[in-house]
Amino acid sequence: MTDCNVRAGLVRQCSLMAGVRIERGTHDDWLALAPLHYRSHRAGAVTDVFRAIYTYSAGERIVPCEIGTRNAERGTPEKETADSDGAAIGEDAVSAGVPRSAFRLPRSSVLVGVIVYSRSPLSLGARDRATGGRYRTGGMGRVAAGYLVNRELRIISRVVIAPNWRGLGLASRLVAETMPHVGTVYVEAMAAMGEMHPMFVRAGMTAYAQAPSPQGQRLAAALEAAGLERTDRRSADALGRAVGALDRPARDMAMREIERWARSYLGAKNHRTNRPDRRRMMELVARHLDARPVYYLWRRPTEPRA
Repeated sequence: MTDCNVRAGLVRQCSLMAGVRIERGTHDDWLALAPLHYRSHRAGAVTDVFRAIYTYSAGERIVPCEIGTRNAERGTPEKETADSDGAAIGEDAVSAGVPRSAFRLPRSSVLVGVIVYSRSPLSLGARDRATGGRYRTGGMGRVAAGYLVNRELRIISRVVIAPNWRGLGLASRLVAETMPHVGTVYVEAMAAMGEMHPMFVRAGMTAYAQAPSPQGQRLAAALEAAGLERTDRRSADALGRAVGALDRPARDMAMREIERWARSYLGAKNHRTNRPDRRRMMELVARHLDARPVYYLWRRPTEPRA
């Protein structure tokens, strides 16, 4: 993996990305940046974590990261804190926004990104279409299929970049440089807004657009039948107002279908029965109903024979 550092005295001439090193990390690195991700801290059965750290030279000014001292897992550090090895961490590191779990880093380094790989789910329709049904359980049984999936596949479950480092291509670089080190034939990923954020394609993965789910199609049709426009679900507040303005029969039908879809959506994500409140359901519909998820797949290049 890349291991380049900014040489002393050349910071102005070098790009920031030249000072970023990508290396194996730990679960603590993921937890340090997890509050910045829109999804929960649970990332499935994690198998690999890689981190991106930036090494800066003496006198270089680092803009504080948003997590800074406001990370709930850190509390409020003193001006000088000791890490688990007993080494003192100076005030300069704290002001640079270094998460507590990254305090094992050298004094002149800061954690700027993390990527998390997990075991892939046993069944995934998009994967079946992309691989020609190689992992379908019907022909081999669930145990054999599970063994094959665990041996050949990993899924990218989280990619998190510190706010001050977004827009530089670091996410694509994290994906591209770490996939070959996971050790599987395939790496896959799912992105709800993949068409708007093609970082996986830039990293060398192949995109497979997905059709709307039958449950989503049903809800969209029900909302249209109730008299709602697509623009009415541009936000949770807008959708709540639009549903509340309907006459009672249409409102009851819309809410019944919204609840049905929301429980199905959360159940597929969390594998358990969910009973979200009205606000939560409106947020889910506004954020996810019209999203077109994209499936991504990367295959390890075949090594030439000697």
